[in-house]
Amino acid sequence: MSIKKETQSIKAEGVANEQVEKKPTKKSKVLNTVINVVLVIAILLAIMATYVSYVSTSGSGVPSILGLRLFSIQTDSMYDTLMPGDLVVDTAVKDPATLKPQDIITYWTVIDGERVLNTHRIVEIYDGNGYLIFATKGDNNTTVDTLTVHEAEIVGKYSFRIPGVGKVFDYLQTSTGFLIVVVIPVLIFLLYQLIQFFRVLFEYQNVKSRIRFEQERGRTEDLIEEQKSRDEAAKQAERERLEAELREKIRAEMMEQAKKEAESASADSEKSE
Repeated sequence: MSIKKETQSIKAEGVANEQVEKKPTKKSKVLNTVINVVLVIAILLAIMATYVSYVSTSGSGVPSILGLRLFSIQTDSMYDTLMPGDLVVDTAVKDPATLKPQDIITYWTVIDGERVLNTHRIVEIYDGNGYLIFATKGDNNTTVDTLTVHEAEIVGKYSFRIPGVGKVFDYLQTSTGFLIVVVIPVLIFLLYQLIQFFRVLFEYQNVKSRIRFEQERGRTEDLIEEQKSRDEAAKQAERERLEAELREKIRAEMMEQAKKEAESASADSEKSE
């Protein structure tokens, strides 16, 4: 391979590397960041919603994340301490004896014939011969709850609330909410990544074609140079042949002329004698 060809190949590869390694624009960076953030949020919501939904329909039915237990307030029985739609975060109660009146707890109870979780405030604690019994009441209720709470039915002690987020969790556990908030954003992200993949693939193929073109052009120029060199060599050989013939012809003519001059000189010498 000639030096020129190597130079062209290096230039072609340099152009290719420059195109492949070209940094994305600021707008592209912002778009990628936004999409990645949306994807992460959607995935986290999907994991949390799926986990909460699964736990709520199996086992103890009490979802726990890193030791925290999450509940969505459905009624206004604890108004205005807790509002419907609030997300309540409880901590596990390891020792029921640490509970005291005015603490807010979440526990299993029966309402309208259905076993459900409820969050009310402790108003009184009784000794149940080896275990504790808790009387509870909603802040917005006028009377104490009819059913007392056995210590084994307590699933958490109120820690704090996140206003309005409970509605999001409730919505995510519906098929429509899961589809809109989780599935569609993930599909959009996957579609965007697929488009990006084919765009990069197309650019890569384009760069390869350019490199191939540059290399083929280098080979063509080398062939042209080689043909020129052969033509020049042939012309040089033809010139040398013609020059040799011309020299031989001149030499023969000079020898013929010298011969004639010698004969003429000999003839003149005989006449003078």
